[in-house]
Amino acid sequence: MPEIRTLDLEFFGASGVISSFLAPLGSGFALFDPGPASAVPELEQRVNGAGFELADLRAVFATHVHLDHAGGAGALARRTGCTVFAHPAGVPHLLDPHRKLLPSAERIYREMMVPLWGVTEAAPEGSVRAVGDGEAVSVDGVTVVGWHTPGHALHHVAWQIGEAVATGDVAGVRFAPATHVLPPMPPPDIDLELWRASLAVLRRLAPARLLLTHFGAFDDPARHLDELEERLLRWAAIARRVVAAGGDRAALGAELLALDEREMAASGVPAEAVARYRRLCPMEENSAGLFRFCLQQQA
Repeated sequence: MPEIRTLDLEFFGASGVISSFLAPLGSGFALFDPGPASAVPELEQRVNGAGFELADLRAVFATHVHLDHAGGAGALARRTGCTVFAHPAGVPHLLDPHRKLLPSAERIYREMMVPLWGVTEAAPEGSVRAVGDGEAVSVDGVTVVGWHTPGHALHHVAWQIGEAVATGDVAGVRFAPATHVLPPMPPPDIDLELWRASLAVLRRLAPARLLLTHFGAFDDPARHLDELEERLLRWAAIARRVVAAGGDRAALGAELLALDEREMAASGVPAEAVARYRRLCPMEENSAGLFRFCLQQQA
């Protein structure tokens, strides 16, 4: 298997926040999570630095359609003619992001929508291919297997390339040199039961490396996944208690933040890394998604 390279997209001028992964093919290359439309110019520079031309892009594998992961897929497909591979439920959003995906994001980001994410383009008709659970895709002599891994998003796919797996957000957020793993939990699709089942899928694959969009490649998959699941269980227990006591999302967020600050301090997470965790995995979003899931379970 060719060496997979981590490309730092320098999102919004910050390094070590959003990565894309480049896999050389028999001819050209593939990208796993190309990042937002706003980062396409930086992506092209990083591709050139790896010894390729953007015109040689053959395939984009999107773990899910959230703008930080796949917002640039449409623009890349239009420019290069590459094929975009995604979960069947994600395909309509890539072909017509203006119907649901962008209006939903605009309600959250408002005037920062374009500065953060750029202008998200629809992928051309016929350029997006749905991949079933466990389906193998061959691109220029390289085989990639898509595994449906909901929990963070219902349309989430983890892509297996040899001994590596591009995990999107289902394997959490982590910033080296820290070993700390956080689950990003924005509403509306958070489902802890599905998430734990997806972690079981990743364990079954027994990868040598996890490729995290936030951020980079890690060589301790078993320990990493165990820590993530343990944290999910701790957070779920707190959320159920807060909801049962009539608490609100703010109360849940405050308790989760206090716990995480203690755990980060205990594991020696550097201050600079703490800032990145808070930026990419804000506790107000985590509490909103987790609170919503617990309310749904009560209904």
